[in-house]
Amino acid sequence: MKKGDRVYVVWEDITANLHSDEELNLVVAETVGWILRNGKKELEIATSRYRGGCDYKDRITIHKGVVVSMEKI
Repeated sequence: MKKGDRVYVVWEDITANLHSDEELNLVVAETVGWILRNGKKELEIATSRYRGGCDYKDRITIHKGVVVSMEKI
């Protein structure tokens, strides 16, 4: 997939809990957005884009090692 494609990404994320001895497990996360960068190790996605001359974006970078699946939508 290439820059600008709108994608649905399923990936594994960490969990954290301070001062606890309970078992922690990875969680499955879902992200929908537009590819900004599809590098060797990471995938950068804009989850929100602003219009009307504003170049701001809400973005997330996901390490490709935790991506379970990705499809163009």
